[in-house]
Amino acid sequence: MMRLICAMGLSGALIVSACSSSSGNKNDSGAGGSMANDGGGDAADAGPALVTVSGTAAPHPLTKALDPTNDFTMINVAVVDPAIVIANPTAAPLQGGPLDTSAGNCMGANGCLWSFDNVNISSISLGLVGILDDARTSGRLWVKTGTGAGSAATINMFKMTRAPITNVPLFAVSTATEAKLAMFAAGVLTTDTTLMPGALTARGFMIGTVVSKLSEGAKPIAGATVTTGDTRVNIIYPNADFSGVGQSTAAPHGSFLVVPKPVATQTAIVATWTVTPPSGDTRTWPMLTAGSTPGTAFVILFAANE
Repeated sequence: MMRLICAMGLSGALIVSACSSSSGNKNDSGAGGSMANDGGGDAADAGPALVTVSGTAAPHPLTKALDPTNDFTMINVAVVDPAIVIANPTAAPLQGGPLDTSAGNCMGANGCLWSFDNVNISSISLGLVGILDDARTSGRLWVKTGTGAGSAATINMFKMTRAPITNVPLFAVSTATEAKLAMFAAGVLTTDTTLMPGALTARGFMIGTVVSKLSEGAKPIAGATVTTGDTRVNIIYPNADFSGVGQSTAAPHGSFLVVPKPVATQTAIVATWTVTPPSGDTRTWPMLTAGSTPGTAFVILFAANE
């Protein structure tokens, strides 16, 4: 089986960003963002819940390992209501625009800053999602990639407080990375003969990582499994260096891939995901609702309950 990456360095940037993005939001798991202290948390006045949403944007750690020289420019950034884009993938975002990838706005491996004012979160029911997408009309280098930016419960709190949602890390997956992951999955899912470069994107796929409590540094967890009642997907647990697979998450990355099964017409898959801890581990993880739509990748972090 093709060896994709060395054992070290797979998820470091993901964990660093997640760790710095969730102060005060410790049970949000997979949805970056921190709640500012509003001096009491009283409900805001009636009217649309307009908030500032900001964070960083960077290539996913897998892309940094597999495609380190890729050109992270000409990127659009947006925040969306997933319920709306699941129903209509071409729907306008809540806010969006070009990502400033100039040297003065970027912090090396920590990504480039972005911010939107007056994001209307009043109608959000599933959560908030950030999107990074290639602005190129041909020769695209990046897959349209969503990252959880706030669970439904967390966004409901922000509806009340109108506090800014800050330090949201968004990640982009390159087309070269997707191609290598597709070939890796093809070597694992021997009954799925249609997997080839571009197939994961066409179906919509997920890259998940199981980590410890955010207060403990969000360290990758080995030996965890993630399950869902949705039978339309296959879950793959890459081993330490992606030279093969196991039955649970592996050190040092704690990651897994979710690959939708081939069907005549691919549709959005939104499911509830449950983490089972390693044997003897007394920590718990919240159930999360997440998924992907055809034409996209989705990145999610599963952090242990505090």
